[in-house]
Amino acid sequence: MTVDVMFVSVNVKEDDYPELKWPKKYTVEAVKLYLSAGWSENYKYWRSSKSSRIDANDGAVIKIARAPRTRKSKGDEYEIHPETTEEELNKMVCYVKHGTTFSPITPKEFLPLLVWLEPEGPDNVKGVDCVKFTNANENEAETKQTLWAVYENETEAWVPIRFEEEEVNKWHGYFSNHVIWDFFNFQPNFVKMDDIKIYKDYDCIEKNDDDDDDTIKSVAETLESLKPEDKQHLDHVFKTYKKRFNKQYAHKNEHEMRKSIFHKKWRLVEDTNRKNMGYTLALNKLSDRTDEEMKRYRGLRRNKPRSPGNVPFPYTQQKIKEIAETLPSEYDLRLEGVVGPVLNQEDCGSCWSFGATAAAEGALARSNGGNLIKLSNQALLDCSWGFGNSGCDGGNDEDSYKWMMEYGLPTEQEYGPYLMQEGFCDIENMTTTYKIRGYTDVTPFSVEALKVALINHGPLSVSIDSSDALEMYEEGIFYDPSCESSPDKLNHEVTLVGYGTKDGDTFWIIKNTRGPYWGLDGYAHISTRDNNCGVATEPTYVVF
Repeated sequence: MTVDVMFVSVNVKEDDYPELKWPKKYTVEAVKLYLSAGWSENYKYWRSSKSSRIDANDGAVIKIARAPRTRKSKGDEYEIHPETTEEELNKMVCYVKHGTTFSPITPKEFLPLLVWLEPEGPDNVKGVDCVKFTNANENEAETKQTLWAVYENETEAWVPIRFEEEEVNKWHGYFSNHVIWDFFNFQPNFVKMDDIKIYKDYDCIEKNDDDDDDTIKSVAETLESLKPEDKQHLDHVFKTYKKRFNKQYAHKNEHEMRKSIFHKKWRLVEDTNRKNMGYTLALNKLSDRTDEEMKRYRGLRRNKPRSPGNVPFPYTQQKIKEIAETLPSEYDLRLEGVVGPVLNQEDCGSCWSFGATAAAEGALARSNGGNLIKLSNQALLDCSWGFGNSGCDGGNDEDSYKWMMEYGLPTEQEYGPYLMQEGFCDIENMTTTYKIRGYTDVTPFSVEALKVALINHGPLSVSIDSSDALEMYEEGIFYDPSCESSPDKLNHEVTLVGYGTKDGDTFWIIKNTRGPYWGLDGYAHISTRDNNCGVATEPTYVVF
């Protein structure tokens, strides 16, 4: 059903706006963009007074909630998703969970909550004249919410256009979340119940939620009241950790070895967080790894002395000093559309390929009008051995650039996605590759030079010392004097995408390759003080 929209006049006084509320029945579609992580999801949603349904990512996951229908019923929740086994590919399976007296199931909310939102006045977003509503909570984690909506006179309903949520931790001073929802195809007071009742098409399996202990919670939550010095606490937390990250060990000796490493990492987390250093650590899937294994997870290797880039850095020290006086206090390339999504290198020392590829993708986007094309770092993994790289056993951005000057990077769509292991080189069969003209070494150890390079040429590939503490980074501005900055101590390649400032402390915004659940949606904020962790030691960017 399509409705001819008649919007409330933007000249109406704020006191005369109709009450801001959502109808009890509606359907809507939306795209959710995680600006802090650089990835997006799409949704479709149906709601009646008694039921709701949400489809995520083109219907890959469907969730339906039904309110209680009788006195005995406490509601039901259905989840339908594909499962692939050796026998069947992408079989759609349905699970049902029943509500309880203490936890009845009701329709799930989808549109933003309207508490505390107040009209700010007329505005235009996405080319639509609408009304802007804002909210700023004065909590420890300050959340600024902005809603743009228009009012349909015919249906007497507000129509959501865009919703933005910016969450800033006031104590540490960093963005912990930045999300934009764009809504479209909003149909108020119209729902086809057959769209919600599709669970009847499946033989749904009852979901057993009897496991009610701490093992279904995050490890961070479990640690709040437990101490690593207590053996019983250690046993309990390690059991929790194994289940949380699906850890399985070959034999008893390995189990005890992993437990000992975990114990050491837990103590580091506990000691660091107790000191209130402006950042916090958390246990993660790498917290049971040996030092030798962590070398592979880092993956930056050099077999020969580093040679300078073939394109000189085009700024003298005097010019950098002049430009530095006009630099903004904050800058984030993720907002410019030249940074791809956060990825996970997994059990492969391939960080070097991600850093070099991200630099090339950003430079290519700058050269073609802002169109971000996903390039294949798998091609580097497979094909650049003759230039000094060693696949999952490590490599570096310099040797990657030299290979890219000779062969060019193909697109991920044509070459194929990252496989977490080496494969056969297929570069000769590519129809299109993007050769780079060269690469540039930024003036080392200079915060101002790095800012100039970032704004004018970024994102950049940077080498860092990824210490044990940094590997368990969770949030805040990371500053650890033990995190090295000398060239011979650098062990990991990451991507520099921006910088910010809080209370006089400037920090780099670093994109890691540990997946979106590490740190701040896959990113870290590392202090610029004393060139902490070596961010400014040998940064490079690509030139097309």
